[in-house]
Amino acid sequence: MRALFCLVTAGLGLGAIGCIDVRDYRGEWLGEVASDPLVRAGFAEGTRVEPLVLDNVDLEGLTAVLTTTDGKFGRTRLTPVTKFSNDPLASMTFDGDPLRSYLLFAKLTSEPGEPPAMMVISLFTDDRVELRILRGNDLFGVFHLRRRDQ
Repeated sequence: MRALFCLVTAGLGLGAIGCIDVRDYRGEWLGEVASDPLVRAGFAEGTRVEPLVLDNVDLEGLTAVLTTTDGKFGRTRLTPVTKFSNDPLASMTFDGDPLRSYLLFAKLTSEPGEPPAMMVISLFTDDRVELRILRGNDLFGVFHLRRRDQ
């Protein structure tokens, strides 16, 4: 699988960045919600992810557990949308050109009877992760994450 990803990235003109193995993104990631109110609703400024734990990361999907400092998510297991990896959206590009994006859902610990939030986890070549959490118009946050040890 890794060799296939290397061939695909080389074929797309990404070979200059080297062969990135998405399994290297396993581990704990921390970071704060973007402070800009244009991309933040339902999260107070300063809300942090502590941590997002990524496990079993590959091109087909990942498993993850999320905790936020505001109590919305407390060691919450995220549920992947398994068919997402087969859709062109999994390789969607936007500012920063992520290697891969994953779509997941999770119930809020603070609101167990309410609908779940949708999440997009994007992996970037410069060893960072972005987490977007959204639910209707009441909850939206972009979290810029770095490894725990950075």
